[in-house]
Amino acid sequence: MPPLARHAANAVTLLRILLTPLFLWAVLRAAHGSAGWLAVAIFAVIALTDFSDGRVARRFGSANAGGQVLDHAADIAFILAALGLYVRLGAAPWWVPASAAAAFAVYVVDSLVRSGTRPTLIGSRIGHLGGVCNYVLIGVLVCNHTAGLAWLPPWFMQGLFALVPLYSGASIATRLVPVDALLKRTDPQAG
Repeated sequence: MPPLARHAANAVTLLRILLTPLFLWAVLRAAHGSAGWLAVAIFAVIALTDFSDGRVARRFGSANAGGQVLDHAADIAFILAALGLYVRLGAAPWWVPASAAAAFAVYVVDSLVRSGTRPTLIGSRIGHLGGVCNYVLIGVLVCNHTAGLAWLPPWFMQGLFALVPLYSGASIATRLVPVDALLKRTDPQAG
């Protein structure tokens, strides 16, 4: 494998990290009267890097635990920074980033506890879905608020915000009470 290919996925993830402060700056500029389209474009690139870094790693056979940690760190840094800024701007309630942070914290702690002597992150489908939903919510905020499209009324936005603690709570619950334990309790066939 060519040396550059071995590091391509991490380079894509690092691009997301480098673009995060630029995204925040573009959102702030838009809040002070500049056009919000730069923030929309930067968000699109950030979302593309999140979508593609794992695929690049698998394509070049360079997927590893270090890259996974870098990817998840880049994700939570972007999500919390973006949602935190939208809280500061009055476009989102404080409990939206707090819910995402709580779910991520439980994910990390649970992974470390369950992985034993070789610490590794142990993903879940509902946690992955929650991460995707967080990106979608930021995309909606960028378009609806920062770009000024205002296609979605406040009541709809409040409904989207209300979903965050629901899917974050579901992610936490599946880690605190494993699904297989629930199935054994409700399945009369199980031991």
